[in-house]
Amino acid sequence: MFGPNTELMAFSLRSQFEKRMQRWLDRKVPARDKITLFRSNIFILPSRNGLMFVFAAALIFIAAINYAVSLAFALAFMMVSIFILAILYGFNNLNQLTLSSQPAPSVFCGEEANFKVLLRRTRKRRHEALMLGFPDSNVSHVDLIQQDQTKLDVFTLAHKRGKFAAPRLRVLSYFPLGLCRTWSVVNLNQHCVVYPKPVAFDMSQFNSGSSGAEDAAIKLHGSEDYYGLREYVPGDSMRQVAWKQVARGQGMQVKQFVDYVDNKVWLDWDMFYGFGVEERLSRLCYCVLKLAKTSSPFGLKIPGIEIPPDTGTAHKYKLLRALALFQI
Repeated sequence: MFGPNTELMAFSLRSQFEKRMQRWLDRKVPARDKITLFRSNIFILPSRNGLMFVFAAALIFIAAINYAVSLAFALAFMMVSIFILAILYGFNNLNQLTLSSQPAPSVFCGEEANFKVLLRRTRKRRHEALMLGFPDSNVSHVDLIQQDQTKLDVFTLAHKRGKFAAPRLRVLSYFPLGLCRTWSVVNLNQHCVVYPKPVAFDMSQFNSGSSGAEDAAIKLHGSEDYYGLREYVPGDSMRQVAWKQVARGQGMQVKQFVDYVDNKVWLDWDMFYGFGVEERLSRLCYCVLKLAKTSSPFGLKIPGIEIPPDTGTAHKYKLLRALALFQI
């Protein structure tokens, strides 16, 4: 039976090993926008099938020694030769392959970030059965045989808002016979902006303004600004009767006042009082997406940031970026 101390010791050793491995990778695999694979950053190990193949060759060789069978010797030597050729061809399959980073589109938190990688080859090289992927993510398959370059989409989950740095990319191949696992690890210095995850809610409680191109909408029957005259209707207040027009013989007319209501919408931090930071950002993100579908100008007020009301796609992404990088 293993006690708590044994589990704690195992966890500590694993953590130390991972830290040392990370330091070694940082030194061995620095962040670069463009990387060419060659012998110093290509690694080769036998695959599971390769180990079984070598084991079978060893058994045949031992049997050949015991029974002095020439054909068994030839078969064992041929299998070893095939294994050595698999190592050479596997190395050449990755050798001189160039990987370059490409701009990555922004995504919402909880979605898969799409990092684009440009692969190039020299005219004398062919790269087959390549698999590219991030840790704990699905791999993408590609061949570089006839075309000199190609773009490949590699996905990984964006689980936190802000500026998301892509993990180290693993380039893997079992070419040609599946006997050897040839791989390399690169850091293409790729980033993308992760917006807050939008949380839907009922927006009817907020004043979304009226549609139109003007900056303000008129609200009749106000009490602030003089708007004009209208005919007297029984029941109107006598205080609003235009007595000067009555004295001139123009009949009973009533002064009409209006209030001007601001047509611009402000998305304010205090609209969601009582919520946490991420919850507020998620609801503000939902508001931005909904209001961007209307023609009403809207702005954003969050601590330290104020973006005046505007419309358009560029304005929407400006607000989403501000929410994504808030306090980052």
